[in-house]
Formats: sequence, structure tokens, C-alpha cells
Amino acid sequence: MFQGSMVAIVTPMNSDGSLDIKSFKGLLDYHIECKSDGVVVVGTSGEAPHY
Repeated sequence: MFQGSMVAIVTPMNSDGSLDIKSFKGLLDYHIECKSDGVVVVGTSGEAPHY
């Protein structure tokens, strides 16, 4: 059973379409510092239907 704060995080990209690893690590470090219970990677926060 999952409980607590599980955050769907964005996937930061470079202008060439590759993963911005430095920014991604920063996001993960931030949520670790904030004591988030988990992160949802490659999920969705619901913005796709708005394009």
C-alpha cells in the first residue's frame, strides 16, 4: 500500500531533445530534501490533453 506524498515530476529536456540529467538530479534532490515519499517518473500530470 502506498501512502504519503508521491509527486509526478516533469522530465527536463535539453534543446536537442536529450534528457537534462543535471536538472533531473536537481529535481530528485529537491524532493529528497522535502521528504517526499516517492516520485512518479515518466508518468503524467494531465497536461497532454491540452495540446
